[in-house]
Amino acid sequence: MPPHLAPGLSVEEASRLCRTQCLAQCCRGAMILVLRPEETELLSQRAHEFGVTLDVEEKEDGTGWVRFAEHPGAHCPMLDDATSSCRIYEERPRRCREFPERMVDGCIISGG
Repeated sequence: MPPHLAPGLSVEEASRLCRTQCLAQCCRGAMILVLRPEETELLSQRAHEFGVTLDVEEKEDGTGWVRFAEHPGAHCPMLDDATSSCRIYEERPRRCREFPERMVDGCIISGG
C-alpha cells in the first residue's frame, strides 16, 4: 500500500483516479524507474510479450533502471497509450506499488 494517499482515499479509488483523471502522470516524462533484479527480468519478459521497446540500464548486481524519456512517447514502456493503464499492473515493480511516498504537487491521489 502506498505510504501517502490523500485522506479518506482507498487504494482502489486512487488507482481509478490515476487512470481517469491524471492519466498516469507519474509514469510520464523525465522519470527514472529503479528496478530490483527480479523486476528487471520481469519487465524484460513482459516487454517482449507485448512487443514493446524496453531499454534497461542494468548493473552487475542485476538491478537496473528505465529512463522514461528514452522510450517512445516519453513514458514507462509498460503504460498503454490508448488507456493510460499499466500493462503489468498486478506485477508492477515495488517502486510503482509504493507511489506516492509523499505529497506530490499536482498529484490528486497524494493530496497535492
